[in-house]
Amino acid sequence: MPLFFKLVFLCLLVSTQSLVLVSKYTEDQNTDRKSLISFKSALKNPKVLSSWNRTSHHCSWVGVSCQRGRVVSLILSAQGLEGPLCPSLFDLSSLTVLDLSYNLLSGEVPHQISNLKRLKHLSLGDNLLSGELSSELGLLTQLQTLQLGTNSFSGKIPPGLGRLSQLNTLDLSSNGLTGSVPNQLGELIGLQLLDLGNNLLSGSPVTLFKLESLTSLDISNNSFSGPIPPEIGNLKNLSDLYIGINLFSGPLPPQIGDLSRLVNFFAPSCAITGPLPEEISNLKSLSKLDLSNNPLKCSIPKSVGRMDSLSILYLVYSELNGAIPAELGNCKNLKTLMLSFNSLSGVLPEELSKLPMLTFSADKNQLSGPLPAWFGKWNQVESLLLSNNRFTGKIPAEIGNCSALRVISLSSNVLSGEIPRELCNAVELVEIDLDGNFLTGGIDDVFLKCTNLSQLVLMNNQINGSIPEYLAELPLMVLDLDSNNLSGNIPVSLWNSLNLMEFSAANNFLEGSLPAEIGNAVQLERLVLSNNQLGGIIPKEIGNIISLSVLNLNSNMLEGNIPVELGHSVALTTLDLGNNQLSGSIPEKLADLVQLHCLVLSHNKLSGSIPSKPLYFREASIPDSSFFQHLGVFDLSHNMLSGSIPEEMGNLVVVVDLLLNNNKLAGEIPGSLSRLTNLTTLDLSGNMLTGSIPPELVDSSKLQGLYLGNNQLTGTIPGRLGGLCSLVKLNLSGNQLHGPVPRSFQRLERAYSLRFEL
Repeated sequence: MPLFFKLVFLCLLVSTQSLVLVSKYTEDQNTDRKSLISFKSALKNPKVLSSWNRTSHHCSWVGVSCQRGRVVSLILSAQGLEGPLCPSLFDLSSLTVLDLSYNLLSGEVPHQISNLKRLKHLSLGDNLLSGELSSELGLLTQLQTLQLGTNSFSGKIPPGLGRLSQLNTLDLSSNGLTGSVPNQLGELIGLQLLDLGNNLLSGSPVTLFKLESLTSLDISNNSFSGPIPPEIGNLKNLSDLYIGINLFSGPLPPQIGDLSRLVNFFAPSCAITGPLPEEISNLKSLSKLDLSNNPLKCSIPKSVGRMDSLSILYLVYSELNGAIPAELGNCKNLKTLMLSFNSLSGVLPEELSKLPMLTFSADKNQLSGPLPAWFGKWNQVESLLLSNNRFTGKIPAEIGNCSALRVISLSSNVLSGEIPRELCNAVELVEIDLDGNFLTGGIDDVFLKCTNLSQLVLMNNQINGSIPEYLAELPLMVLDLDSNNLSGNIPVSLWNSLNLMEFSAANNFLEGSLPAEIGNAVQLERLVLSNNQLGGIIPKEIGNIISLSVLNLNSNMLEGNIPVELGHSVALTTLDLGNNQLSGSIPEKLADLVQLHCLVLSHNKLSGSIPSKPLYFREASIPDSSFFQHLGVFDLSHNMLSGSIPEEMGNLVVVVDLLLNNNKLAGEIPGSLSRLTNLTTLDLSGNMLTGSIPPELVDSSKLQGLYLGNNQLTGTIPGRLGGLCSLVKLNLSGNQLHGPVPRSFQRLERAYSLRFEL
């Protein structure tokens, strides 16, 4: 063949191959574009990808990165994407990075994911994905990062993940994965970060302790069991270890001391026992240690004092005993020491004064002796929590030198003497709790300099004098002065506070009247002034406090009518005006208080009828926790109420104790009361009720006390009442009942007080 024709042939061949390559290149680009369009179309909200349109090149779209026209990276984290993972997405064969985390993607991961052979980083975490983890994930052999945490995946961890030899990060946390950890995961020798926390995994995690490259391991909040294997000592590169909330048994192995690079060790609530190994002191790099809520049942080892880097130590609820070791004072970086809810005893060692303390918590122990004056050396401490111990003596004035102190709790100790005025030299104080001591003296100017104080609790002491005016100038949200010896009037200025949410001064000797200014305390949610000597009327302005949830004025000398305006306080759950001298009728408006679960108006001079269309006591939501024991009390006893018991009272389904005794109620007992299935006490005694005893009362199966004595009831005793298996007390005396005592009453095995007088 002549040279000319050879050259022509070669040119044609090269041109043909170039055309084929260009065609393939264009085809691949079009395939990528179509895959992206299909993914967008499958979303429930495709408009969030508005830049993905037909007029612009797909490589310019948000989240898309290309090389030579091919999509190599798709990063759409936190874009609000909602819908399934479209299988066409996995036709992006050049993809190396896929990040769709922090969206609302749902459904299963399609098996076509195995097409992404070049994928190095896959992040689908924080979505709503479900189903079992696809075994095809094990075919993505180039993967370096696999993040599938915080979804709803279930089933077992695929053993095939052990083939991902390039993997350095594996996050399967916060799913519903079950079963044991497959042994194949122990083959991921390059793995540096492994997070399996917050699943339902069980068995032993021993295979994970082969992963000597790990720097972070989280297996917390699972159901791993058995002793912690000594192989944990293999993880010498570990800096972060989280094994808490599991079902381990036995003590920490001595090999824990081999983790010389460990910085953070969190093992709360995992059932490990003591004693703590001495080798734990070898963790020279350890900064944070949490062994809370474990049955350690040992003392704090003195060797902990050799942990030079320790800054945070949590040993709460650990059944610790013995004294706090003085050696803890050698931990020069210790800023947070939490020892609450143990059985530690003895005095606080002075060596602790050398620490740069920020938070010291040792409440609910058996610590004793005086509170040390060296507290004043802690000029960085922000929280000092020592309640429920046996500390004695006075509160040291030196605490006022704690210039950063924000919270101090010394409640339930045996402290005495006056509260030192120097306390508020700590001007940053926000919360002071001195409840349950034997503190004396007045508080005339004690808290004057606490200009940031939002919570002051002084209840259950022997404080005397009056409530000072300056308290109204403090930004108090909670003021609790219960059970002291306070006297005089409540300062009018206190009612003008725009911050006060809780004010309690029950069980004192306060006098005077409630002023109209009480209506200015519009933020008030809880007002408790029971057992004082307050007189006068309840001002109508109290109805301005629409956020009021608890109002307790029991056992005072209040008189006049119950203000109709109280019906405006629609948030009321507890209203207790009992043991006063109130008169007039019960305002119908009170029946509109739909959240009311405790109504006590007993021992007054109220007259008229019971409101006939009650909306209260209908729904059992959770009330103010401090009044939980009063949930369901409806007490109108010892008044002069007349008329009949409304049929509608059968709708008060939340009622536990219904007390209408010692009034002038007439008519028959409504059978509708049998609908009160939560009722434990029904007292209708001392009225003028007629007719027969409704046999339907047997439907109130929780009834323990039934008091119908001293009425004008007739007929026989219903035999069905013998079915009240919970009944303890029954009084039917002082009526006009006849006939024998039903034999069924022999079944009332719990009853120890039965009165009939037939």
